[in-house]
Amino acid sequence: MGMASTLMIIADDSLSFPAGTGNIMVYSFSHMLETPLKKTLIGLSRLTRFDEHVFFVLITTFLGAAAGQAAFGWRLMGVLGANLLAVSFAFMINDIEDAPEDAFSEKNYARNPVSSGLISPQMARMAAVGVALLSIGLFALLGIRPLMLGLACLLLGWMYSNKSIRLKTMPYVELVSHGLLLAGLPFLCGYFTFTTGFNRTWFWPFTFVMSTRILIVLYGELRNLEQDHLARMHPPALLLGERAANNLMVAMIVLAVSCGTVSFFFINLVPGWVLLFATGVAGLLLIPVIIKIRRGDPQVTAQGLFRKPLERAAALALVLQFLLPWLNRVL
Repeated sequence: MGMASTLMIIADDSLSFPAGTGNIMVYSFSHMLETPLKKTLIGLSRLTRFDEHVFFVLITTFLGAAAGQAAFGWRLMGVLGANLLAVSFAFMINDIEDAPEDAFSEKNYARNPVSSGLISPQMARMAAVGVALLSIGLFALLGIRPLMLGLACLLLGWMYSNKSIRLKTMPYVELVSHGLLLAGLPFLCGYFTFTTGFNRTWFWPFTFVMSTRILIVLYGELRNLEQDHLARMHPPALLLGERAANNLMVAMIVLAVSCGTVSFFFINLVPGWVLLFATGVAGLLLIPVIIKIRRGDPQVTAQGLFRKPLERAAALALVLQFLLPWLNRVL
């Protein structure tokens, strides 16, 4: 019996099934068709780990655009989209390459959609190639300099996790590579989308975002140092040694604070109201976290306490910095 005939029999309420049973069976058949697609879409979404980097990449892209004297328009949104896709590609390659090891890790098994079986390695690789091609297409629309920097970002994202190179396992190289992937190169792509040469202001915000990202990575690795050591994992902080990693983290704090001060208070990279708005929004976003801490929630960490609200607040403030003048002109 053909598939069409089978479906007609299932859907036909005139047969000797109880009333409504045919509709239920049709729904079940549709549900069976939808479930694999839904599972694949969820897996692809998790593979990009978009929620882990979207706000930070937005901040670095828009700070680079601000240093290049950008205005809101398709070029700004284009470079943001290209940067987000390039960074997503790096995360996708990381999970694809780490899937065999993550399958035996209690910590990473459920997080990695390839090791947990949500999507196949072949599907994940095809999706990664598609994301890379979309990113290249957007970079190409923005000019030769953004395209070259975007290609560098994609190449670095591949080299960071690919088992034949594995930059993420090399002390110091891993930190610089991670900083360039999520901060330095997106900043420069945003900057060179709107200018053709270096001006007097680019260095300070560039160093600020680089040192801030390296600081975030170091803090996370030091926080998990004992757990990773027991699990026989070898993050760069463990290979550097705890003392050297702590000294490097202090240096990054000094660098981030000093370059941030110059960027925001001396060269006025962003207007004062943007800083005030970001501070106010961050304070509001911190309230639920502080309540959880007072209740003794063990899942709240110091990194989660400060980083996530600050990233969201800064991202919203920078969006408004570009969006409000544009709305004022068009309305």
